Amino acid sequence: MGSFRSLLSYTALLIGLISFAADSINYVFTSKYIQVFFDEYHLPPSYLKVVQILFLVWNAVNDPMMGYMQDLGCCGMKWIMDRRKVVLYAGPVFAASFLLFWFPWSTSVGWLTALHLLVSLFIYDTLLTLVLSAYCGLCVENSRNHQDRVRVIVYGEIFTIVAGLLIYPLETMPHTNEHYWLFQTCCVVVACVSAALMAYSGYNLKVERPVNEDHQLEKFQEGEVVVEKKADTWKNALQVSWQVAKEPRFICLVGAQFFRILRFMANENFLIVFTESLLVNNGFFEKNSGTLGLFYILARSCGSILFLILWMPTNRFGTQAVIQSLNILSIFNVLFVLWVGMDNITAVAVFIILENAISRCGWQGFYIVVAGEVVDTDMKTNNRKTPFSTIIFTLKALFNKPADQLAPVLILSLFLEQGGYPQLTVPCQHFYEDNFSNSTLFNSTSIETSTFSGYPTTQQCTNYNQWMFLALAIFPAICAIGESIFVAFDQYWRRHIKGKTGHLGDD
Repeated sequence: MGSFRSLLSYTALLIGLISFAADSINYVFTSKYIQVFFDEYHLPPSYLKVVQILFLVWNAVNDPMMGYMQDLGCCGMKWIMDRRKVVLYAGPVFAASFLLFWFPWSTSVGWLTALHLLVSLFIYDTLLTLVLSAYCGLCVENSRNHQDRVRVIVYGEIFTIVAGLLIYPLETMPHTNEHYWLFQTCCVVVACVSAALMAYSGYNLKVERPVNEDHQLEKFQEGEVVVEKKADTWKNALQVSWQVAKEPRFICLVGAQFFRILRFMANENFLIVFTESLLVNNGFFEKNSGTLGLFYILARSCGSILFLILWMPTNRFGTQAVIQSLNILSIFNVLFVLWVGMDNITAVAVFIILENAISRCGWQGFYIVVAGEVVDTDMKTNNRKTPFSTIIFTLKALFNKPADQLAPVLILSLFLEQGGYPQLTVPCQHFYEDNFSNSTLFNSTSIETSTFSGYPTTQQCTNYNQWMFLALAIFPAICAIGESIFVAFDQYWRRHIKGKTGHLGDD
């Protein structure tokens, strides 16, 4: 009961509502915008590539820019330096920008549809970065106490699960043109509810941006008049960025989360591919069955559930210790599935669930807490008056974003293409379906006749599955080892700084 009471906090609830509102919007956006622009607006694929390239450039630029604006006030708008006011004023506008995608400018003129997508992405992502960087700042500035920060992230994970369940009905709607208005109506409802929740949270939050008391005391004792550097120049922003980027704990934070994102995105992008190749084709699941749907839901949600289970150990032993324990568990999971092999389909299914649970567990939440420690260390090391939370979060995002695009490239080039993906995907699927239906799987007679009908040979499909299995098992092990190395260095620097100063913000 005492542990449950320690979880209760009105401030954490309000910050969690921001996460719920943003997640509800972003889940619909990420899962639907490509489908809508192709199926409903008839966007030519060639235009999509151009839009995505331009968007990636802007996406990389606007992250640190939002950090400078919120921490240094480079834009001349003082309200933007107040996290609460950003949520209050920009949150509803961000929710409104979500609606830009769902009302077409054209369904026949390709360049106009592409312009619609480009403008919508630019506006939406800019406001998303602004609001979520303020949210991350609130998560760490809510308190310099480790337990308080973990509690805020626990609320965020709970609301993440709820947000995922609330938008699930969108998947069950009729996917036909005449029912598109129903989808638009649901998007308007999601936007209105999210805008109301962010406005409510921004209005009622009472979190004050902390001040470095040592900084003020030093100035007072020296008898100086405190004159802050004018922070409206981009030169100062670049100097601050260089200060942050060369700090050992920041480098460790970026490196560790880079490997975690690689692993998360690999599972996110290839969960269906791995499952269908190794479990559906071998008869463990029936394609398009309810059991298979439940398997996907479990694989995608078990990470948040595991995070909630681990919140007490995280409070007690620290974030880095829990991350390292999960990575050790990952290595044992990999070694076990390699030992039993891909023919043990039950073991492969259990591996997929456990791997997704570990890779998704705290892939954002744990590193928000660690980033909070980096913010505290940076403020003390550089004798800053106030924490540069959003600069650190947005710089981290700048360096980590390549992992989003790099993960699928590495999986494809190192593993899947060696086995013939994607050329053999459909042929091998038909090969297994026909052999299962005839109860003659791997029967030599059926194999010979199948090659004459244009099917791949058993050897080709076996080789295809072997490379799929290696990608499933080996890539997570590489990422877990890389993440563990950076976390170990971070633990070293954490002890070094604590021993040198006798103080650490989260203690």
